[in-house]
Amino acid sequence: MWEDIFEATDVNIMFNNFLNTYLRIFYSSFTRRKIKSKPNVHEWLTTGIRISCRNKRNLYLQCRTSNDIKLKEHYKQYCKILTNVIKAAKKIHYDRRIIDSKNKSKTIWNIIKTETGKKEDKVDIQSLDIKGIITSDQQIMAKNLNDYFVTVAEDIIDNTSISKTGQPMHDNYLNYMSSMFTSPLSNIRPKHASTHEIEGIIKSLKAKYSHGYDEIPVAILKASALFISSPLTYIVNKSLSSGIYPTRLKFSIVKPVFKSGDKLNISNYRPISLLPAFSKVFEKVIYSRLNQHLIQNKILASDQYGFRKNSTTNRASFKLLNEILVAMNNKLTIGGIFCDLKKAFDCVNHEIFLNKLGYYGINGVFKKLIKSYLNNRYQKVVLNNRTTYNTTFSDWEIIKYGVPQGSILGPLFFLLYINDLPKVITNNAKIILFADDTSIIISDSSPHNLEINMNKQFLAINKWFEANLLSLNFNKTHHLLFRTKNSLVTDISIYHQNKNITNVPNIKFLGIYIDETLSWKSHIDKLVIKMSAACYAIRTVRGLMSQETLRMIYFAYVHTIMEYGIIFWGSSATSINVFRMQKRIIRTIMNVRTRDSCRELFKNLKILPMYSQYIYSIILFVVNNRDLYSSNYETHNLNTRHTTNLHLPTSRLTIFQKGPYYFGIKAYNHLPSRIKSMSNDVKLFKLRLKRFFLSNSFYSLEEYFNHVCN
Repeated sequence: MWEDIFEATDVNIMFNNFLNTYLRIFYSSFTRRKIKSKPNVHEWLTTGIRISCRNKRNLYLQCRTSNDIKLKEHYKQYCKILTNVIKAAKKIHYDRRIIDSKNKSKTIWNIIKTETGKKEDKVDIQSLDIKGIITSDQQIMAKNLNDYFVTVAEDIIDNTSISKTGQPMHDNYLNYMSSMFTSPLSNIRPKHASTHEIEGIIKSLKAKYSHGYDEIPVAILKASALFISSPLTYIVNKSLSSGIYPTRLKFSIVKPVFKSGDKLNISNYRPISLLPAFSKVFEKVIYSRLNQHLIQNKILASDQYGFRKNSTTNRASFKLLNEILVAMNNKLTIGGIFCDLKKAFDCVNHEIFLNKLGYYGINGVFKKLIKSYLNNRYQKVVLNNRTTYNTTFSDWEIIKYGVPQGSILGPLFFLLYINDLPKVITNNAKIILFADDTSIIISDSSPHNLEINMNKQFLAINKWFEANLLSLNFNKTHHLLFRTKNSLVTDISIYHQNKNITNVPNIKFLGIYIDETLSWKSHIDKLVIKMSAACYAIRTVRGLMSQETLRMIYFAYVHTIMEYGIIFWGSSATSINVFRMQKRIIRTIMNVRTRDSCRELFKNLKILPMYSQYIYSIILFVVNNRDLYSSNYETHNLNTRHTTNLHLPTSRLTIFQKGPYYFGIKAYNHLPSRIKSMSNDVKLFKLRLKRFFLSNSFYSLEEYFNHVCN
């Protein structure tokens, strides 16, 4: 069956033969059928309930024309019983639906949205404003959407690459590279893939039924892994050795998704790309070789926290906030610049990217393979009309810029593209990168010096952005001056190309709201609003679900938003508002009175009170990021009974003591010795730590520190 693959020498011929054979078997096994869409009926609605609802309607009509008191009383009782029957039916149905679900969180969300009336039906794109003319023509809309998606980056780059004088501004990107990477790195040596590796890659993919233009879903690919691994391994290795990426894997289907704003405005839609399932296998092989080379040679900047193993938003936020708190503790003036780039991933210039690879030891056939992967990629837009059941496609259009959207390699390529950016920042400033989110913290001895330094740093990164054909969104780029609560407000101006960068009192950074005094009030206010909505949702579905299901809803709906970033805001004065809202939710789940104590309820539900959750989370962060801390022994080289404790630095400010670094050390050091001794085994430590906090259920920080640990 696969002879024509093993006999061929050209990668494209080999893959075409392979895909044609696979598709022939695929289409003969899964024939096309027209199916009628099911009406949107309630699955819990049994025949008995339908009959009872009709009886209720008949009783209602009788009551309207009768003054019989007994009849009306009978109608009320009938309604009450029917309501309870419907609730019981829903309860059984929803519990079964959640138990059978492969994605329980998603199922719970859908149930909540249905019961609270927030579930929106998917709406097709009805019409668009095309150059001032409103059109509903599906073909015209598909074409213009595709035109917009493939040219939006080109328009941004054209505006970036030419200055106001009409001169090119990007001829010096290699100057940055040559001045920063003077010592050549060893060249990448990718190893061949084994059949075992290819099978493992296929099995690791999520079994989804969405598909690219070839109509093959990953779920079917996984089912056939054992039968195709041998020829596929042969083609993958031929691709690695020849530097040619199969052409048929470079086509993507794009589904436009509405973001927000005016639905007629074409710029308010974002593309969701669906790539062929087989491309995931090829990309994972390339990714593993490239990533191994980057790790072995320590190529990626330590300031980059996005798309990296063991690197989280918490670690990036910790870096930023700790820089601010340390500067405050050292009586310095601190400012932050928070940059927003226009469609950074879409604006990656392939020529610049490929030229940079050589500085990282990515040369020869492997570089040729990456070039082959990026060049001559095509996409087309698909529009589905659920009313007429028609599907409309645009023509294929070539993609000239950017890393492939929805790909496995795209994020890693982007990290390499901006990898030299941190090198332009000087010693008295720190840069924090999370993919394209670029933030700079600058500290100095006085407001005057800080202003000079901030303008200098901002000019430096702007020159780098221009050299690399990336463009700042000045309307969304802001600066923020950090200060202690009682210090004076200073006014600093930052300019670039006669544009004043807005000074704001607070900023959203990786999902947390940071204000100028680090009071966390704005973040907590927004969090309480979200938790209040969650409380309403739980109250709405309480009668329809078991207590265990309600507990699952708590973790899916409440815990995730409350726990996020808690290591930063958990010790603030306003965090009490979060705890109060949490207790209200617990009372709602257990259906108890407002004044009833929640302490035992927390224990029964095995849910940590907010302050216990805060201490638990921050201790876990300390243990998972041990490289950020030093022990007393490492600091003083003295063997005492507190040797295993972490070194607590000197602090002059309460705000520093409440910060994640200082408080994390203090909380960890107060743990019982028997738990601290397990910190080298993170899995066991986490288990015992959770058990410790569940059994004690601390209601405040004072309770924890007053608890006698030994």
